[in-house]
Amino acid sequence: MKKYINFLFISLFCLMWFSCSENLRKISPPIEDVLHHGPLSKIFVYKGNVALGQSGANAEGMTLNIGGTAVLSAQGRDINNRPIKIEPKWTTSKPEIIKITSEEGDIVSIQGLREGTAEIVVEFQGVKSTVEYIFVK
Repeated sequence: MKKYINFLFISLFCLMWFSCSENLRKISPPIEDVLHHGPLSKIFVYKGNVALGQSGANAEGMTLNIGGTAVLSAQGRDINNRPIKIEPKWTTSKPEIIKITSEEGDIVSIQGLREGTAEIVVEFQGVKSTVEYIFVK
């Protein structure tokens, strides 16, 4: 029994010695840095001025009056759903129905010009998001 305890003690000592060795630290991957984000994976578009990292009302299916305006904001997320500040390009499918005041930036204002339905495409670094069914009445 004494030999078994000695063997166990020596084994645990060796295990602890090698687990704290310098080489093992070089091989193990680094701890994930929570302050830095990964590459952009998706874009969210909200109604109103929504702060980075917050969520708001989805812009899809919104209704504008003719001559009325609305503010839209966009923010990106990485694969781990971390918020990323972006400066996307905004384009409309039907410029005769909806006018975008500023075509670049994270916050834009849109105006309804005449009755109809249009879409807005938001693009940044090759990632696109489409806001469908913006109704102007």
